[in-house]
Amino acid sequence: MSSIDPITMATQLATYDVQAFQTRYDTQNTKYQSQLTALGKIETALRDFRTAINEINSSTSSIVKNSATASSDGYLSATADATALSGSYQFFVEQIATAHQVSADMPVNLDASTVVPSTGTLDFSINGETMSLDLSTIDSNSDGVSTMAELVTAINSDSSNPGVNATLVRSNGQTYFMLSSEETGINNAINVSASGTGQAWFENAFANLTEITAPQDAIIWAGAQGSGLQLTSSSNTFENVVDGVDITVSKAQTSGETPISMTVAPDQEGTTEQMNSIIKAYNSLMSTIDKYTTIGGEDTARGVLAGDSTVRSIETQLKTIIREQFSGIRLADLGIEISRDGSMSINSDKFKEAQTTNSQALNTFFNGDGNLLDSIDEMMEPYLQFSTGMFSSRKDALRQTLDRISDRQEALERKYEMSYNRYLKQFTQMNQIITQMNQTMSMFG
Repeated sequence: MSSIDPITMATQLATYDVQAFQTRYDTQNTKYQSQLTALGKIETALRDFRTAINEINSSTSSIVKNSATASSDGYLSATADATALSGSYQFFVEQIATAHQVSADMPVNLDASTVVPSTGTLDFSINGETMSLDLSTIDSNSDGVSTMAELVTAINSDSSNPGVNATLVRSNGQTYFMLSSEETGINNAINVSASGTGQAWFENAFANLTEITAPQDAIIWAGAQGSGLQLTSSSNTFENVVDGVDITVSKAQTSGETPISMTVAPDQEGTTEQMNSIIKAYNSLMSTIDKYTTIGGEDTARGVLAGDSTVRSIETQLKTIIREQFSGIRLADLGIEISRDGSMSINSDKFKEAQTTNSQALNTFFNGDGNLLDSIDEMMEPYLQFSTGMFSSRKDALRQTLDRISDRQEALERKYEMSYNRYLKQFTQMNQIITQMNQTMSMFG
């Protein structure tokens, strides 16, 4: 009588016991994991579309883009938001804003390791803000000695720093202690004094400052210098100097020079580029939805979210909104075409014509209160809320289902081990009986 292999028999029978359940759990896991992945892809595409919309739908941005250009380079630059009106303006740059820079009258042999007082205070004030640095606290390595390097670190890292930077500057073998205000403008002058240190050289150093750069405001003239309208700014940027226009100056002109011309005008290429960004994001969203919701056919597999009511609702609502009329205009009137499959494209010539002949209507259609972009954003809101949105809820439910399947698979593995051990014991015993019977039979030849 032939013996049997207990391990092979135990493996086969234990596998048979759990195989049907394992196949079912694997199928379920693949299904729900695929749905979770697909929902994540669609959510990402929807967020990208919403981002593209929000970037051109705010108080300072819209579908219509304006440009501001200067007649001479190097003196000023400008940016124009959607509210800027077309026109030509003249500006003369008299001076640029500078930050205050001073050097303390320190000893000529100063370096980073120079010992500074460990008592007294160093007081700063800039534009009404103050800082009183306790010199007994600047010894960062607790070696009982405070150094110039530790003083620099203490000034820069103090939580009450009013806007001053300390640094050690080295030139021609000599080290200088320099203070700089963080912000430009005449009101940001540095005031500093040392007291209670018991060391005259240290207190005198801050009483005798060498001014490296004086603080000053930027000054420009709307029109010619001296006869136009003088404008000042503590920084080099003049915000909203003309409605919707910010000017940043970088270099002063020479007295008597001709003012610089600044032209504000619609930026047709920029507007078309913004429209294309919306179209790209929209088409990406629609193709992603179609990929995962297709009903399939002879040559294509059925999408893992085919028939999903949430995704179909998003698609239906979006297609409805983009075909609606706002302020008496439809997308087709502006050169934006919707094909039969729902994809969006632009007729560049017609869109540029709309910009030229009726830019205000174009802006109102997209950015007017409650119009196209507002309507799309409002429609997407309940789906994209991070904690309570429909996508978040659906994904959480799928993850919980996958966790339960994982628990069942772990229980099935334990069942397999129990079955395998039981069968192995039984077939091992059977094999021993067969061996004994064969030995007995051999005795009777």
